[in-house]
Amino acid sequence: MIAPLLASAAEAAGGVDVRRVLLEILVILIAAKAAAELAERIRVPAVLGEIVAGVLIGPSVLGLVEATGPGSGALRVLAEIGVILLLLEVGMEMDLGELGAVGRASLLVAIGGVVVPFVLGAGAALALGEPGKTAIFLGAALTATSVGITARVFGDLKALASIESRTVLGAAVADDVLGLVILTVVVRLVTEGSVGVGIIAQTVVMAVVFLVATTAAGLTLAPRLFSGMRRFSRSPGTLVAAALAFTLAFAELAQVAKLAPIIGAFVAGLALGRGREGERISRELKPVGHLFIPVFFLQIGIDADLAAMAKPAVLGTAGVLLVVAVVGKLASVAGMVGSPGDRWLVGLGMLPRGEVGLIFAGIGLREGVLGGNLYAALLLVVLATTLATPPLLRARLQVVRDRRASPAARPKPAGGWLAVDDGVVTLQAVPPDFAALHVALQAAQLVTRARPGPELLDWLGGLGDVPLRWDKDATDELLGLLRTGSTRSWRLLDTSGVLERALPELAVIVRHRQDDPFELDTSRSLRWTLVERLHELTVEEGDRAAAAQHERLAHPDWLLLAALLVDTAGDGPEEPVAAARRLVLRLGLGADAEEEVALLVGEHRLLLAAIRRADGLAEEHVLRIATHLDKPERARALYLLSVAFGELEPWERERLDRLHDLVQRALARPDLTGLEARNLVEGRRQAALRLLGDDPAAAALADAPRSWIVTNEPAALARQAVLFVGRGASDDLRVAVAAENRPAAGRGATAPAGARRPRRTGPAETDEAGPGLYRIELSASDAPGLLARSAAALADAGFDVVEAGATLWGRRRAVQSFLLRSDDPPDLDDVKDRLARALRSPPPPAHAAGAKVSWDDESSPWATVCTIEAPDRHGLLASFSAAFAAAGAQVQTARVTTTREGIARDLFEVTNRSTDKLGPGDKARVEAALAGELTGGTRLRRPWARPALRRVEPAPEG
Repeated sequence: MIAPLLASAAEAAGGVDVRRVLLEILVILIAAKAAAELAERIRVPAVLGEIVAGVLIGPSVLGLVEATGPGSGALRVLAEIGVILLLLEVGMEMDLGELGAVGRASLLVAIGGVVVPFVLGAGAALALGEPGKTAIFLGAALTATSVGITARVFGDLKALASIESRTVLGAAVADDVLGLVILTVVVRLVTEGSVGVGIIAQTVVMAVVFLVATTAAGLTLAPRLFSGMRRFSRSPGTLVAAALAFTLAFAELAQVAKLAPIIGAFVAGLALGRGREGERISRELKPVGHLFIPVFFLQIGIDADLAAMAKPAVLGTAGVLLVVAVVGKLASVAGMVGSPGDRWLVGLGMLPRGEVGLIFAGIGLREGVLGGNLYAALLLVVLATTLATPPLLRARLQVVRDRRASPAARPKPAGGWLAVDDGVVTLQAVPPDFAALHVALQAAQLVTRARPGPELLDWLGGLGDVPLRWDKDATDELLGLLRTGSTRSWRLLDTSGVLERALPELAVIVRHRQDDPFELDTSRSLRWTLVERLHELTVEEGDRAAAAQHERLAHPDWLLLAALLVDTAGDGPEEPVAAARRLVLRLGLGADAEEEVALLVGEHRLLLAAIRRADGLAEEHVLRIATHLDKPERARALYLLSVAFGELEPWERERLDRLHDLVQRALARPDLTGLEARNLVEGRRQAALRLLGDDPAAAALADAPRSWIVTNEPAALARQAVLFVGRGASDDLRVAVAAENRPAAGRGATAPAGARRPRRTGPAETDEAGPGLYRIELSASDAPGLLARSAAALADAGFDVVEAGATLWGRRRAVQSFLLRSDDPPDLDDVKDRLARALRSPPPPAHAAGAKVSWDDESSPWATVCTIEAPDRHGLLASFSAAFAAAGAQVQTARVTTTREGIARDLFEVTNRSTDKLGPGDKARVEAALAGELTGGTRLRRPWARPALRRVEPAPEG
């Protein structure tokens, strides 16, 4: 259906080949991600990899994508969206406060780095015979500086705290604003008919007025607009869609003012980044940027003419522009007169043009200001400066470090190593090496309300290989930093290299975040959003329920550590629980803290997943969660983590509060006895033991898994223990039947025509007949597909299965329980005979084609929850169970229900053969089995011929 619609749209659009466009988009997306991955691995900026990939797939080499033609317009629209998103992110990351806080040296370097390259570049272009518009544009293109590349090199070398790094990065803040003003002016100039003093003055005034007016309006309007939208919207995508519409509206305003649309996008970013919703908008826009921004950089390469780049004239022009670009930026260090720092290092740090230079090049080509040769020459300059800067910086920085010697330590002053004087944190004296970590952590706390002084930054930047040792005081200072620190605190530790040497687990995560080629503000990688949210809930916002639970925590610092690690889950190469254990071990908090923090990290979404289940507040599920958590402290901390995740709908928060209350009530039930009276598992086990008394079967309860105990009443456990032991039974299969005295419910299907109803021929192990519900329990040696064969036998007998469960007691003995609905009481001998025949036969076929399958790995601590929906029919449970058996999955519990519309909705908790949750391959095999696709091949031809069950180990105690 889609293809004809696209074809019709193509005809309406003037014959655009939609299939060709879609193919080119496919090629571009694959090439962009492959190039970015390769570039990151060889430590080259991702944008360069994407440009090279664009050259390769473009007409210059492989010709997979056309630079011109019917389909090129669609790709250019995508590229235009990409550059708008790029400038939106730049604006959202821009800190207007930092712009006003740059030092004199940084401001002078920024001005020199703009003025000198502009003048030299325009002059060189005029000398080469280019017209005035082109000369102005080339001069403007050479003013750009890519702060991201320089910051990354300084960060890799742990020199972000050095004087030179502070000067360059401070200059880059002012350089960004100056560059955008120049871009605004130049774009309008080149679109006018002529260039004169009057037009230049008018354009400058228009650009400044537009920037000031729209920024003021946006900063006033956006926070109120999006705050109200957050409160009243119900759709999860409303906020991000509105943010995109807001951005496009500002881009259109810029075009109306005859300015570049990206200027409007930048102003929109400034406005959106200031509101409380800025973090959420930025997070939700990130995936959109990952799709569209690379298209812009690939388009740069696609438009490049490789043959033109090799022309002597182009190489000559590129050489002249490269000299101008290098000399112009090196000359900017004249602004450091009277300031400390290595001037060569600052000059080299200003060299790379990067993304901003590419934006200039793309606009110049699109507006017709740059011809193919000049575009190729400018592209060569951008590539050369971007590639050459990292090795030059590394070499010069090593020279500077070798030249500087660490100052000698002095006695500790009476007032301490640090002091805050007039809003500046100053280092009173150089501390000895053993105090380095303490002083660094103390300084990180102080910089939340004051600026670090130059002496402190110089000392931190010169620590080099000084060993940083953890002790109790240092750990207390770190926990205090988690409670009261800010992004400025963590930035200080990161830029000085303290974070990498003292907390390598966190440093790896920060570096992984910073490696995102589209994360333009490195400070964003140092935001612990979940930790901040916990602080807001319990201190600032006054969430009474959360604050009350927080006050009852015995170890609130452990919760903060867990929040820190959950906040970074997925951002690093290490598995989160392993990272949690390593971090707690490094801090020396002890084995108890290690277990508690690891559990909180591993199960941080347990409660959130439970409240979104229809049966999440049912007794069975609550008891399983309570049993798994085992302690009120854990449940309380997990509840606070769930609240801190935020963005809960009112009904979700209500259910979360209710679930936490139920779990706490379950953990505090007064009727449980024994040494572990607060443990639900032991309570039920003790109750079953009292029912058995001196019966030898009581010993079998020690082999019952925890997950089985919490889903069965003590009376049922006692019966199953008797079946497990056998009481002298000679045969392997042991069966018991009992009536259930509760209202009939469950499946609405009836037995198929011709199905034989069992006839009661003798006394059964059952009570008097109940209202149509009967419990059949069996114990047998474990065999693959056991549940499927048992369910098939019961279906063949004409019974409707309402509930079912299965588990493994001991090493090789299975226990199963079925709640059945039947018009007549089951006959024990007949049921046992049918089951015995079924257990000697292969599992029934898994014929459930068309069933709808969904998976949930978070709501159960032990197993993957699989929900299968299909039109109800007799024997459906057997078919579903057979599919699990064919795929090698273990059914731990099963619950069968039928809607009024006749749709069966069965819920299974399943594991693999190692009793772990199912992986993607396991799930795919189950779905294939349900569709009837696992019928051939050695692996699945006789699934009943392989061992299937292993021991279901209980969840760890505590």
